[in-house]
Amino acid sequence: MEWASASAAVRRHRVGGERRDGPAAAPQPGREAPAQEPPEDACGGGARTRKRSAGGGGASRGAGTGLSEARAALGLALYLLALRALVQLSLQQLVLRGATGRHGEFDARRARDYLEHITSIGPRTTGSPENEIVTVHYLLEQIKLIEDQRNSLHRISVDVQRPTGSFSIDFLGGFTSYYDNITNVVVKLEPRDGAQHAVLANCHFDSVANSPGASDDAVSCSVMLEVLRVLSASSDTLHHAVIFLFNGAEENVLQASHGFITQHPWAGLIRAFINLEAAGVGGKELVFQTGPENPWLVQAYVSAAKHPFASVVAQEVFQSGIIPSDTDFRIYRDFGNIPGIDLAFIENGYIYHTKYDTADRILTDSIQRAGDNILAVLKYLATSDMLPSSSKYRHGNMVFFDVLGLFVIAYPSRVGSIINSVVVMAGVLYLGKKLLQPKHKSAQGKFIAFYLLGMFIPYLYALYLIWAVFEMFTPILGRSGSEIPPDVVLASILAGCTMILSSYFINFIYLAKSTKKTLLTLSSVCAVTLLLVCGGVFFPYSSHPASPKPKRVFLQHMTRTFHDLDGHAVKRDSGIWINGFDYTGMSHVTPHVPEINDTIRAHCEEDAPLCGFPWYLPVHFLIRKNWYLPAPEVSPGDPAHFRLVSKEQTPWDSVKLTFEATGPSHMSFYIRTHKGSTLSQWSLGNGTPVTSKGGDYFVFYSHGLQASAWRFWIEVQVLEEQPEGMVTVAIAAHYFSGEDKKSSQLDALREKFPDWTFPSAWVCTYSLFVF
Repeated sequence: MEWASASAAVRRHRVGGERRDGPAAAPQPGREAPAQEPPEDACGGGARTRKRSAGGGGASRGAGTGLSEARAALGLALYLLALRALVQLSLQQLVLRGATGRHGEFDARRARDYLEHITSIGPRTTGSPENEIVTVHYLLEQIKLIEDQRNSLHRISVDVQRPTGSFSIDFLGGFTSYYDNITNVVVKLEPRDGAQHAVLANCHFDSVANSPGASDDAVSCSVMLEVLRVLSASSDTLHHAVIFLFNGAEENVLQASHGFITQHPWAGLIRAFINLEAAGVGGKELVFQTGPENPWLVQAYVSAAKHPFASVVAQEVFQSGIIPSDTDFRIYRDFGNIPGIDLAFIENGYIYHTKYDTADRILTDSIQRAGDNILAVLKYLATSDMLPSSSKYRHGNMVFFDVLGLFVIAYPSRVGSIINSVVVMAGVLYLGKKLLQPKHKSAQGKFIAFYLLGMFIPYLYALYLIWAVFEMFTPILGRSGSEIPPDVVLASILAGCTMILSSYFINFIYLAKSTKKTLLTLSSVCAVTLLLVCGGVFFPYSSHPASPKPKRVFLQHMTRTFHDLDGHAVKRDSGIWINGFDYTGMSHVTPHVPEINDTIRAHCEEDAPLCGFPWYLPVHFLIRKNWYLPAPEVSPGDPAHFRLVSKEQTPWDSVKLTFEATGPSHMSFYIRTHKGSTLSQWSLGNGTPVTSKGGDYFVFYSHGLQASAWRFWIEVQVLEEQPEGMVTVAIAAHYFSGEDKKSSQLDALREKFPDWTFPSAWVCTYSLFVF
């Protein structure tokens, strides 16, 4: 038996290689002869011998392989270093083709010029002159220059759209959005004789407050301008139109894309779209959403993209809803019923939506690779025979992933299910055979080499995929509110990844001379790491100029006024409302700004919607730790006005309240119904009121320039009259641009914050009414 022979080999090794039944086993003078083991217990004796030698069994097994522990450790280390080097190499973006500006190629230098001009304007919030006038004028100027240089084979049409509309969205717990006179710049490039079908390319030129928005999303608009130039100057004929949408209100939760896809006359031509977004600053642009269904779109990207970077894993994570973020992809999918591809820059997401999102942090080769990809894919779609009849190829989803950025593997999800089932069945059969018919072989060097070679590709891809997921989602978790402990989430994911990756090499422990020493070393590393982390050695934030990782803080200098049922002001206060956007709250900031401490923790106004605070978006369920520092009242030059226009009894025994509001470009409206009352309908969205988390109603409002007064109505069904009224409403006005956004108290407080923070500050007012 092989097992008995192995036991005998161990015994021979332990007594110096001499057989126990030979001369060496004879009794020696002055020594007692050893007891003779019964023959029938040979196997058992072998087992007992193996048990007694457990501490040194690793040495004996290692010695028998011809592969020393040192050589094995060195080989394994070199193997892992090679894997790491290949992954790191694949993450580089050294793409310099087109930099010479050759005809027909994307020129990243031109795109960078566009980018620097747009970001030099500064923050571009919707409704500000910087966004609605200066940026729009620059875009139209560049489009006119491109039109003058176009090939006569093509025709360019330009339209500036100013839509007004409303919709409800199941995002951040659900809310309703209303927009008035916002801006879209739309360009249609088509064959000289026109086209019946089109592919859409979408970017947005607005930015969040206090950020130049280079990566989100000025660089995408710059890429689209250059792609428009190359396509329009090309001598290649297009079969279909390409529509370039430069939208001016994406940061207002996707308003401009809704205005385009639901109201613009060209929207009916669109059969597919490409959305250019950002979750970081520069780097590779990742395809992280496709569809819905329409597998031909993935195949188009696979066939055309020069530098592919795509992951269905990112799509699964993003569409699961655990990430509090969304893109225009949702609007085109849900309101336009159009399939598309969603791309985003994902590198260095720590400075996304901060003052550090500047043009100089985006590498030219990053712009080049994005331009090469977008140009190739748009050209492919604009000449595709599938685009006009895309509905024929609608059904089915795709599994897709790139291999080190070299090429993309894509196959139907049903094929993936078959592959997974076959692999699982084969694995079960193989393991079952091994359990029923065990064989014990020594680990020869050749066997180990073949084993490592066989694991090379799956291990390499696993490392590559894990990097991509962590690169995108780690920074996002760091700005996901005070209720989600990102360290716990990431530690759980990392532990799972470590278990999977280390399982490939767990058998190498048998090459160690002492398993006890190996386990002790690993335990010591874990213990030291845990002590360093818990001891605060690894500070989570950084202000390093090359790679800042700032803590995000919102500072809102506000004045609140609460009215009773008779319209009298019963309470009025002012202060700076402080919110930290991560789990640590203000614990790291308090030593630098002592006045921000637990004695000024904000308290919820139980009878007011959303606790009586001027939430810009309904993220109250994500951020429950906030502070309220008393400060003087604010007096904006453009104050908000809110009034009840009419109160009517309807024939169906409900009360219709009509309101009118005027104010700055961004306002939030909140509703809470009282006991015995329900909100049955309103003039917003599709007419059906949508509640936010917690049961209150949230309406996000914004407008461009020269907007009219916002007039709307709500209908309250009163089942039981209450002395305290039937409904409480509140309106908050947010000042993101101009002099109204500033106050001396805000500036003084912001100066006290350490340089590793990014305090985004603005002025707002809040007024509450009861009806």
